[in-house]
Amino acid sequence: MMNKTYEKGIYIHIPFCVHKCIYCDFLSAPAGDAVKYAYTKALINEIRNTADGQVKDKITSIFFGGGTPSVLPDGCIADILAAVRDCFDVLDDAEITMECNPGTVNESRLSEYRAAGVNRLSFGLQSADNNELKMLGRIHTFEQFEESFRLARAAGFNNINVDLMSAIPGQTEATLENTF
Repeated sequence: MMNKTYEKGIYIHIPFCVHKCIYCDFLSAPAGDAVKYAYTKALINEIRNTADGQVKDKITSIFFGGGTPSVLPDGCIADILAAVRDCFDVLDDAEITMECNPGTVNESRLSEYRAAGVNRLSFGLQSADNNELKMLGRIHTFEQFEESFRLARAAGFNNINVDLMSAIPGQTEATLENTF
């Protein structure tokens, strides 16, 4: 029997956030650092257990979603990616995406992600209007997003996605045009 090699993507769910936004239906909740470290350790163990016999498959993409993966303490993302690389054949040009809330990143954290191999960010901006952001329960302002985007570019990220929403309650044509 012939062993086939497949190209695969990996999704890694980080179920933590700073504050649950009113529109969010994803499995996520606030948690302290002790819980986040315990989750990271359990996740790494699960990666190792799941990988048994899968190493022949080529990993073309890794996506950290949530929740808000950028709320994990320093070093956790690097540790998770190291475990994935130890257990799977991650291609050198694999797209590795990290969802981020603009209110949870800073220069050192972005540099850490880049050094760990993250090469694509996805910022959950949602709106350029601070009143809409507040109504949605977001923890950041538009100005914080602009600074986070600038810091991401300075850290070497050239592939940056920005999530935007329309049909926000109370949204006007003007705020929608300003956002898009």
